[in-house]
Amino acid sequence: MDEYVKRSIESRKNAIFAAYNVEGELLAKVEKLFVEMEKLGVSCKDVGDFEAKLAASPLNQKYLDLFTEIATNSTAKAAAPKSSGAGVGKMVAGGVVAGIAESAAEQALRKVVPTRAAVNQKATDAVRSVPVIGDAIDVGQKASYVAHLGKLFRKKKK
Repeated sequence: MDEYVKRSIESRKNAIFAAYNVEGELLAKVEKLFVEMEKLGVSCKDVGDFEAKLAASPLNQKYLDLFTEIATNSTAKAAAPKSSGAGVGKMVAGGVVAGIAESAAEQALRKVVPTRAAVNQKATDAVRSVPVIGDAIDVGQKASYVAHLGKLFRKKKK
């Protein structure tokens, strides 16, 4: 699973456990929900993909409903600051933005940096442009092709 997807899931989990004492049946619901969320996370290529799939899936609504249920049926932790929701939101948003930026950087790098095949082709084209060497390469390639054809059509004696 992508590192940023893990962080996104963990930040959602921490949003619950940092603010509330979750016990019993609610704890079982939380654990079940995060197992499902991790299964979704494994199927995603990056955090942007995960966030998009999560937003479109019923898991997102389950998370919101469960959070509301926990808030109404559990005791708040005394040390939990009132701004903890904003802090968690900031962590989630930071993970999402970092994942999207990393994905965009990888795509841009692929567009700018040539592939090995492109570099090899450019080198071959440069060598072939030299008059005598290019002719020798052409003759060598034709001889190799003829030898290959000979192997294909040669009859084996039994």
